[in-house]
Amino acid sequence: MAANLRKYKYEASSTAKTSAAAGKSGDNTASQTPKSAPIAKMDVADLKTDIITSLRQDIATIIQQEVRSALADSFDSLKRDIQDVKAEINSNTTAIRAELDQVRANVKSVEAGLSNWSDEMVAVQDTMESLTKEVKALKHKCEDLEGRMRRGNIRIIGVTETQGSSSPAAVSALLKEVFQLDREVRVERSHRSLTQRRPGDIPRPIIAKLNSEGDAADILRRARRGKLHFKGNPIAIFPDYTASVAKARAAFTDVRKILQDRPGVRFGILYPARFRVSYNNVEKEFVDAAKAMDYQTALRIINGTETARPAIFPELQFIIPYEDI
Repeated sequence: MAANLRKYKYEASSTAKTSAAAGKSGDNTASQTPKSAPIAKMDVADLKTDIITSLRQDIATIIQQEVRSALADSFDSLKRDIQDVKAEINSNTTAIRAELDQVRANVKSVEAGLSNWSDEMVAVQDTMESLTKEVKALKHKCEDLEGRMRRGNIRIIGVTETQGSSSPAAVSALLKEVFQLDREVRVERSHRSLTQRRPGDIPRPIIAKLNSEGDAADILRRARRGKLHFKGNPIAIFPDYTASVAKARAAFTDVRKILQDRPGVRFGILYPARFRVSYNNVEKEFVDAAKAMDYQTALRIINGTETARPAIFPELQFIIPYEDI
């Protein structure tokens, strides 16, 4: 800008020379002075106007150049930043695409594996169902075999625990004395139950294996006829069932206690665990203790010992022959 303004520098020497020349010829041109003064004033005004106009144009041009230079620098910097960001985005995009391709490959591999596993699982499920049925059948067979092996067993409850009280000879003598037999019952082996006895507990049951299943059936038949005593103590003799059968039969204990005093009601438990009830010459069997309890409650309603509650028993058509159950 300073270089552009040098052309407007004021030259004092030339003006002085002009004034001196004018002084020398002042006398000769005295008649022309009034005309030259207005002309000089006009030249100065025009000169000022030209200078100002030129300055404005030059300043505007310089400002434009400076602004363009600054904008160019900023634009170049911005362009470089954008290019850097674009390069980084391209690099990240490439990495993401590579990872996405890897994920797709993994998904395809997993899908293929799942398809194979699905087919194998179907085969495994079929095998499991078959094995489950076979295990149930084998379990039932084992339960039946164990039950058959226990047919010659009896369980004696209430015998005081003393030395030798559970020996085969002692059990044979006990059976002969309790049932007033004319012969001794041959006992193959006998022992107390394997549960640990604590002080104050009742005597542990005696489990005896008789030599003949017929003798065991005869003893159990005699035991059901009435109360038994041995050496002044009450005892009881029951069949020796397996653990699962004993548990299933014990589930009907509460129902049996309730039905003991019901007039006209006969009941019993059939092997392995079927609860049969007879009322008004109509028999019904249960394998579920809860349903048997509902039935005895309905019997109490019919006998008038309890008020029917429709919310619990909406209908009382429960007397159905057990063959139809």
